[in-house]
Amino acid sequence: MKRNTYIIAILSVLVVILGFKIISSENINRDIQRLNDQTFKHQLGMLIGSFSVEVNEYTYRGMIASVYSLASMSTLTSYEDINDDLDVSLHNLYISLREERSKALVLSRIDELRDLFYIMQQDPSNQKATDKLIEITNETFFENPIE
Repeated sequence: MKRNTYIIAILSVLVVILGFKIISSENINRDIQRLNDQTFKHQLGMLIGSFSVEVNEYTYRGMIASVYSLASMSTLTSYEDINDDLDVSLHNLYISLREERSKALVLSRIDELRDLFYIMQQDPSNQKATDKLIEITNETFFENPIE
């Protein structure tokens, strides 16, 4: 009888410890998700800054790097769960920025892109901004015939 009591006591302690570990794990996951979301928004702000300066070869390369970073990071954010096209739109913009044949067309819409990224910084899950970004990349690269 005493043996059963000890086993029940030990199992109870293990259940409590396991419960605390699960709660702790959920808190860690929540903190990591929040950090990913904050980093994404910060990176959007940096991209807005690079779209706000005079474009030269150096700043243009910075734009490309920032867009690539955002595209890669977007899948780790909670915004991608809400706005499934977020990663695709950013990746497509990256492609159109890095290709020489679409560079001038993308740069001609730099004000529009800056405004879109400002909207996205306020609400990265904004589907209208994502749709507009896809529209811009389609018009500047994917529907742009090779010369």
